[in-house]
Amino acid sequence: MERLKFTGLMAVGIVLSIMISMGSPLLAETPKRGGTLNYIFGSKIPSYDLHRETTFGVIHPFSPYYSLLIRVNPDNPSSPTDFVCDVCEGTVDPAGEDGGKKYTYKIRRGIEFHDGTPLTAHDVVATFNKIIFPPEGVPSSRKAFFKMVESVSAPDDFTVVFKLEYPSGSFIPALATPFNIIYSKKDLDTHGYEWHTKNINGSGPFRFIEHQPGAFVRGVRYENYHHKGQP
Repeated sequence: MERLKFTGLMAVGIVLSIMISMGSPLLAETPKRGGTLNYIFGSKIPSYDLHRETTFGVIHPFSPYYSLLIRVNPDNPSSPTDFVCDVCEGTVDPAGEDGGKKYTYKIRRGIEFHDGTPLTAHDVVATFNKIIFPPEGVPSSRKAFFKMVESVSAPDDFTVVFKLEYPSGSFIPALATPFNIIYSKKDLDTHGYEWHTKNINGSGPFRFIEHQPGAFVRGVRYENYHHKGQP
């Protein structure tokens, strides 16, 4: 059992979901920025690589350090069809183009990984190539979700194109799976595919500080997070 600690935040999303379910009058209070959130998860951490793991024992402690291409709408998390952009711009079109065989995403400009490296379409392509078309010997627990995908490409630095072999209603939900965190292409090229099992360099709302196995995982708010004013 490990303790997860985030400093420099008020866990508004978690707190609100609890208060709504309880019908609490505390909803009238104004959320305050700052503070520390501690919570406990009773699961062993097999590695830091969300692309290969299947347990929520990695989602809970490590997804806050990363971004996704698209995600479940955090304002409507119970909906199975409501998805919004994270590192992309605009809205998520479930229909796509070319009869549902092509999906194009424009990547937000100005996003940086926590090491200061700019995030571009090439990082998104490298990430999904690792997930969908992993080299021999590289585990990918979500490869089977993307059998309909023919290719992933970046025609320029801020455009990502998915081409499908056939239209599939499961493509968008698969794309929004929280395990599909965006890795830096530079890290993959420089350090290889095993590096993320023991190292973290994301672009999410929190920056990784340390992990003491069996004790805690600690992170702090990332001040340059691309969703301004959050967390």
